[in-house]
Amino acid sequence: MFHDSPGQVPVALLALLIDIASGERIFFLHPVPLMGRLSVRLEGMIRKHVSPTRLRLGGILLPLLLCGLFGLGSWALLNLAERAGGPLLRQGLAVFWSAQLLASRSLYDHVKKVAETLFSGDLPAARAALSRIVGRDTEGLGEDGIARGALESLWENTNDALVAPLFYLLLGGVPGLMVYKAASTLDSMVGYKNEHYRDLGWASARTDDLLSYLPARITFFLMFLFLLPFVTPGRERQRRLAGQDSVLSTALRYRRAHPSPNSGYPIAAFSAIRGVRLGGGAFYFGRWVEKPIIGAGPDPDKNDLAAGLSLYRMFVFSLVILLALLAALPGVLR
Repeated sequence: MFHDSPGQVPVALLALLIDIASGERIFFLHPVPLMGRLSVRLEGMIRKHVSPTRLRLGGILLPLLLCGLFGLGSWALLNLAERAGGPLLRQGLAVFWSAQLLASRSLYDHVKKVAETLFSGDLPAARAALSRIVGRDTEGLGEDGIARGALESLWENTNDALVAPLFYLLLGGVPGLMVYKAASTLDSMVGYKNEHYRDLGWASARTDDLLSYLPARITFFLMFLFLLPFVTPGRERQRRLAGQDSVLSTALRYRRAHPSPNSGYPIAAFSAIRGVRLGGGAFYFGRWVEKPIIGAGPDPDKNDLAAGLSLYRMFVFSLVILLALLAALPGVLR
């Protein structure tokens, strides 16, 4: 039911190319702001009609209602578009929605802004740019802290903003993509462990973890498939002479060193490929939160951030090539 029409690979390829080329969002037609507004309304209704002692049960309704509404709603609208204007209108709507829900260009532009201000030597501007993409406090961060935060955000969100949406688009068409984005939006709004959201938001957080589980591991695999050739043989030789593990074994060792069951995979992959240390504690709302270290190298600097952006471009370009090859194969997700 959720597979909206033949030709998911061409839809994914066109959507990714549009996102790379422009990255522009038509916000009054964008599903995510609507998801956010409906999430607030649903939260208010649940809090109003469900007793505090049963709020954990009420929390289950949030992902069920929001994901179901956008999954089934987009499926119905696509079918309506096909009846009204034929398969071409349906596919055009599918490409439009898919391009709106991918965020590869937006992610790159935000992290690039951090790098540009860091290279200009304007640390206050770099901290301000970083604060737009991370939840941690950025006041007082030096170059290494800014580079670390930007790199962690870049590679964690490579899965959330790019690989996972493409995965669910290929797997279930636009309705599958909508379900994933609804779960991701809910997690960002209510998936906190504080007193206010601990009971209401647990199911939304678990839903996002579950849906991100396989894509995060696919991202880990694709990063080594696409980016490992850019690790010079000389670096691997140096690691062996120093008695260190290989790049791959280092990434495997640190892949679970993150509070999230999924975020550590792409972060550990980049950390090992570049040979830097990420992770570690940070201040959140003025309170220090201790986190495990990811990687065995030195702290990153602005050059590592620039290298991370270059590797990200290579990763996205490799995804385009992969989708183009899949689109050329007969019978693949058609």
